[in-house]
Formats: sequence, structure tokens, C-alpha cells
Amino acid sequence: MVNPIDLPPMPDSITGEPRPPRAPRIYHGTEYTPLDRSPRNPPDAPDHLGPTLEWLQPTVRDKYISALLIAGILIVYLTVISGDFRWIHWWIMWVIIIGSAMLLFRGIGNHWTAAGINWVQWREDWVDTYQLTRIQFSADGYNRVLRMKDAHGNKIHSFKINEIQRNPDLWDLVYNGILHSIASGNCDIDAKTRHILKIPYELGPRPTRSERIRGRGRRG
Repeated sequence: MVNPIDLPPMPDSITGEPRPPRAPRIYHGTEYTPLDRSPRNPPDAPDHLGPTLEWLQPTVRDKYISALLIAGILIVYLTVISGDFRWIHWWIMWVIIIGSAMLLFRGIGNHWTAAGINWVQWREDWVDTYQLTRIQFSADGYNRVLRMKDAHGNKIHSFKINEIQRNPDLWDLVYNGILHSIASGNCDIDAKTRHILKIPYELGPRPTRSERIRGRGRRG
């Protein structure tokens, strides 16, 4: 087990410094915390754990683009399967197209991601990143997600990896907490999740042989 003092320290609760080093990612899109605007109606953050340092939230422009994109995809799909434009006379198809676009427009507005020194929040759910007791990689439909639980019973059931890693500075804060949680020996993390997150092999209790076999068996 790596001694916790060999890990990057937890940032100061007042200054937020020093920031952790850059964490490995499997999603390489980059979108930093906006400096030119404030978040729109963010959910309550765990203020007792410190201030919000990094956050992401789709803009109104992002919502319109996504809604128009799904409408365009449905129009192309209907045209291809019908072989012509006869479907434009079927009112139910316009209900489906407009309804799908409106649902996506409203749903995207709830995609709030934020992090402080020792916490991360997805929508209204949050966990203490330095007291995690379980981290699990999984699939939720087409999305690759992390499921996390902390020592206080807080849970994030399905955190999309492309959301949490989209902001590198935000992910750095979260990843440092993950490392400290694993080093404590109190965090349940299987071999596959360690591999996906690129956790140093010598950090924390090493996976047993059966865990390594299960991890290989789940890949793909």
C-alpha cells in the first residue's frame, strides 16, 4: 500500500491550493469552468464541505443545438425508412419529433456537474471524494458511468464519465480524492474499475486473483 503522504495533498480548504496534478482521462474533450457567466439555478451544494471550485452546465445555446440535432436525426430517419417525404402528412410523426426535441431541451438543463476541494456533485446528488467506500465502473445504456458511495451513505448512482472528465480541472479535484480514498484501504474498487481509472497498482489493497479474473471477464 502506498503511504498517503506520497500522494498529492488535499488542497487547502480556504485557498483551494495547491491544485492536484493533471489526472489521467479516457474522455479527452475539454470544457473549462465558465468565467463569463454564473450557473443557472444550480442545486444546493454541500456547503459544509467547502465552496464550489469548478462547475459545468450546458448553455441555452447548447440546449437549442441538441434539440435541433435530435429533430434533424428523426427527420432523416423517417425519410429513409419511408423512402420519400410522405411522412410529413402524418401528424403523429410531428408530435414525436417536436416532443422528443422538447424533452431533450428540458432534460439537458438538469446536467449540473460541480466539485469542491473534497466533494463532487452530479445534478442533486453528491459524495465526499476523500471518504469514498465504493467506486464501480459500469455501463448505463450507451454511456460509461461511475457509481460512487461515501462513508456517510451519500451516493451518485450513474455519473457519466464524459461529464465528469469534460472539465480537466474538475476531474483533477475528484481524482485526487479517489486516490486518497483508495489509499485509505476503506474503498471497495474492483480490478476493472482500477484499470479504467488508471489507478496505480500498488495503491491501496491489491485486487485478489478472483477480482482480477472477474475484471478481465467483464471487459468489452
